[in-house]
Amino acid sequence: MDYMYTEYYLVVDLATGEAEEVELEEKFVKEYVGGAKLNLALYEKYKDEDPIVFGSGLFTSTMVPGSCLGVLTAKSPVTGKIAHAPITWNAGAELKFTGYSFVVVKNKAEKPTYLWLHDEIADFVDATALWGKDTWQTTDAIREEQGEDRIQLLVIGKAGENKLTSAQVINNYWGDGDRFGFGAIFGEKNLKAIAMRGMGELDVDDAEGFLEKVEEVFKDVVSQVGSAKGFDAAAYANIPAAVKAAAAKQTHRVEADFNSPLAYKVYLKYREDPSVMAMSDIWNPGVLVSDPIGFAAIGNAVNPEAAGEVLEAVFRLGLNPVAIASKIKAKDAKGAIADLEKLAESSEAEKFDAVYSPISPESERTEAAYIAGICPVLAAKAEALNAETLAELASISTGIDFDADAFKM
Repeated sequence: MDYMYTEYYLVVDLATGEAEEVELEEKFVKEYVGGAKLNLALYEKYKDEDPIVFGSGLFTSTMVPGSCLGVLTAKSPVTGKIAHAPITWNAGAELKFTGYSFVVVKNKAEKPTYLWLHDEIADFVDATALWGKDTWQTTDAIREEQGEDRIQLLVIGKAGENKLTSAQVINNYWGDGDRFGFGAIFGEKNLKAIAMRGMGELDVDDAEGFLEKVEEVFKDVVSQVGSAKGFDAAAYANIPAAVKAAAAKQTHRVEADFNSPLAYKVYLKYREDPSVMAMSDIWNPGVLVSDPIGFAAIGNAVNPEAAGEVLEAVFRLGLNPVAIASKIKAKDAKGAIADLEKLAESSEAEKFDAVYSPISPESERTEAAYIAGICPVLAAKAEALNAETLAELASISTGIDFDADAFKM
């Protein structure tokens, strides 16, 4: 494939410790475009080898507004069906920069392992010393080991190691859109993390035409999104008023995903004055509310002022906050965290239901976003990011004639 993707996708066999580069053919992209749709095609191709697929969309890591999205695709241990989990922030973009637009991870490693993708190289690294560490400790340890603070990771905590269906894959330190127990799949495979860092570039068929159209779309998107930010931009999460009021006193800043004008993620500080902007000696002053729906679930379960600290523990343990909120008995932070630690170490006899949300591919626009590599939260708010517009951008950037139906599953 000459444009918008890297030349190869990667097939990783954890059982043998081998990685194979496979040509990403233009006819494959023409038929499946990218994101969840192409992931699904790759899953079907390798389904006999128990794969989990991490892929990017056609526009992931480009100048298209909201082009942050990576997608995890696998058979959910929660639903028993194939599911797609959105990966926002910077990890999806970093995947393309490594030189691989899609990674198929199959079979099971003999011992704990992490996959280190960098500059068209795939290394299998012994993660025995990391097994048992929480997601924050693991993220820091891998960045230190590889000497790069900007490494992006998909990582599991104790819940994933113990193969709980309430486990989720964590994006560096923060939870994301995994409601399907994919953390348990990582644990079953002895896969502690996928670490990514690269300096790759993408080619565009008609760079000038693409830039002109992107500028037009960006203006429309900014106009449609408006000035809402923080929890006001995440109204879909239905965060209780008392929880929002408590969080307002702890709010330090709001942040957006890679190349997105929508700052809906809120960073809370509860270990120091939230108004402090300078770096301090406190290594972990708070938590990024990267999952507003999960934050709402935790806020309903504990005292509102403790919601942020409890969410931090959820992320460290690699749990899905929506799945486990009802299992928290204590209302205070210390007691709730103790409940979570017991759960993460449990055998978890019962299964949790997957919880769908406005950032799942349940409408035409969010479905198109999952294929294109666009933040589904942004796509839900911005009509300009519709299938027709994405098809026009795809045609300009690749030289392939796409129509709106290409951005439907």
